[in-house]
Amino acid sequence: MSVDGRSLPVRDGKAVFVANPNSVGTKQHEMIIRLTNPLTGEVETYRKQFSYEVGDRSVTVSADKMNVLYVGVENPISVAAAGVPSGQVKVSANGVSLTPQGNGKFTAVPQKTGTATVIVSGGGLKLTTFEYRVKRIPDPVMMMSKHRGGRISVAEFKAQTGIYPFLDNFDFNAKCDVQDFNVVRVRKGDAVEAPNRSGRFGSEVQRLQDNAQRGDIFYFEKIKVKCPGDVAPRDLGGMMFTLI
Repeated sequence: MSVDGRSLPVRDGKAVFVANPNSVGTKQHEMIIRLTNPLTGEVETYRKQFSYEVGDRSVTVSADKMNVLYVGVENPISVAAAGVPSGQVKVSANGVSLTPQGNGKFTAVPQKTGTATVIVSGGGLKLTTFEYRVKRIPDPVMMMSKHRGGRISVAEFKAQTGIYPFLDNFDFNAKCDVQDFNVVRVRKGDAVEAPNRSGRFGSEVQRLQDNAQRGDIFYFEKIKVKCPGDVAPRDLGGMMFTLI
């Protein structure tokens, strides 16, 4: 047996071809096999072309949902290393904890805002570092039922049990919680205020709610909300409703 004119040793009817490519791309070779018929002594020759693709070792790391990482939630990350067996790829990180999920998938949970790095090496790869911005979860939008404020009927207003923060267009499984807020009811120039802890209406707010009338204006002020990863509550301002 020979490949491109280079003879190969044959053992038990098999020969091993070894190549050390020095460039990427498709490599073509010609194999020649000569067999001697033991009965007739005639030499038979077989020729065959074969090829293979040579790729360069490379690695990519991508955040699966967005181009940044968010504090307090599980960020899915994919690591793809071309030309390297998956068992030889080593992945570590600074500023973020990584949990392998299999098939090159990881869950990244950053500890704080700023920057985080993912380091990939192993299998002959040059140590490669990928840097990501780490941000806090964006401010949610405050809602009561399906309303962000405006005109609402007395009956619908009285049926509500609280207000809640909604993470609009945020593609992660995260939930923010209301810490406290104030309610101010204005009726013909007179104002009555009631504080409230959590997003669910307490007894003082419920009393104002039960006595609500058409023409009343309800202000939800100083709304404090805490999202995953927050060190301190964030101020989301307020909402205003006019009862009709």
